[in-house]
Amino acid sequence: MKWYQTVLDLLSPTISGDESTNSLIDQETHHTDPVEIGSDADVEPVHRKQKRKRNRYELDDYFSLVELGEFIGRSRQYVVEVLEKHRIIRWTGQGKRGKYLLTDQGWQYGLMYDPSEITFHNHSSKRLTTSNAQPVLGYDILNFF
Repeated sequence: MKWYQTVLDLLSPTISGDESTNSLIDQETHHTDPVEIGSDADVEPVHRKQKRKRNRYELDDYFSLVELGEFIGRSRQYVVEVLEKHRIIRWTGQGKRGKYLLTDQGWQYGLMYDPSEITFHNHSSKRLTTSNAQPVLGYDILNFF
């Protein structure tokens, strides 16, 4: 719960048993407007979502699909369309429930990386479809763009 600073100033640090709820607050002290969030008078800054950093998985030699799009100045969707057209990646699953996997040809351009386990999966891995593994692509993939 958040309280205005004017209310906090009126509260005493410790309350004895007799004064607990019977004391009245002076209504004259509420003459100031509440502090606007994000203003200079706001004591706690609003926490904003951090921008996604360039090297999201901290893999120096590989691009995720999002990072590749940012690197070439295009959207992730454009990257996906080009890679599907060249049969580098393919969609597995139905509708929105699924993920992209590298095709047989795609394995020469990248690997499948699981950020939750911080491991790479190889082509014959049994957990490839059930893990959080995502395709990450090396610099050779830039030839398609």
